[in-house]
Amino acid sequence: MNMAGVDKFGVIFTVAFVAAMIVIMGTFLQVDNTPTAPSVAVPSQTYSPPTTAPAPSVTQQAAPQTSSSENLKYIIRGAIVESISQDEHHNAVKIIMDSRLDGQLTITLTSDSVTPFDDGAYFVTVDGEEVDFTQVGKKLTIDFMANSQKIMIFGEGYKSGGHDKDAEHEAMMANKAAAADKAAADKAAADKAAADKAAADKAAALPMSVSVENATGSSSPGCEPYCFIPNNVTVAVGGTVSFVNSDTAPHTSTSGSPSDGPSGVWDSSLVMPGATYDTTISSAGTYDYFCMVHPWMTGTVIAK
Repeated sequence: MNMAGVDKFGVIFTVAFVAAMIVIMGTFLQVDNTPTAPSVAVPSQTYSPPTTAPAPSVTQQAAPQTSSSENLKYIIRGAIVESISQDEHHNAVKIIMDSRLDGQLTITLTSDSVTPFDDGAYFVTVDGEEVDFTQVGKKLTIDFMANSQKIMIFGEGYKSGGHDKDAEHEAMMANKAAAADKAAADKAAADKAAADKAAADKAAALPMSVSVENATGSSSPGCEPYCFIPNNVTVAVGGTVSFVNSDTAPHTSTSGSPSDGPSGVWDSSLVMPGATYDTTISSAGTYDYFCMVHPWMTGTVIAK
């Protein structure tokens, strides 16, 4: 055996073995088998200052206050009632309040608390000034301004400034009644004037004179109902109706009817052919007429 060949082989084997070990050791060193904790998402954080409770609003302060009294029931908005009492000397109720807003008091009175005036009404002041209010039965609704302090509700017998409120109330009601009567009288007069004017305008539109002719051949039956032409005419009161005989026979124009006879308002007697008879209608009304010679001849005159 050649020793040089053996040594050469040994060297090659040794180099290859060392290289393989280096590769294996490098791989072992790079692998980390230590278990790692799972990743956890860290939430983002923001800073918010602590909130401050809002100051009470005007609306919150204006919550309605309701009474617990059985004698006088009320609801008030915009104020707080500090006291409510009866003033027997003045037949009144006094409400003392703390009002920081414009508000409204609704109160139901009783006959024991305040005796109303004869018509059931009351008299109300806010801080000494008379005010208007709404009343339904014994329930009063009273508006007041901010900073008002006292509401007074007076009844029968109340006197202020030396004046008797009963007398003032009666005078006020009498004045209202007188005013209502005057208004009614004025309206009636205005209505009558309007009616008179309408009648005058209508009368002005009516003719002051009309003409009626006898139909040719009307002396014989067969012309009905147009034996007088026209057989129905309208004229203004005070106007004139002219009856013209255009036939060949004499005729009459007589107010009335063949069944009842003449009424006496007018009568032409015989009107000869070619002649005319005029009559003035002095009163409003409807007037029937006929020919006394030929009773089938009838007509009507209307005066307005």
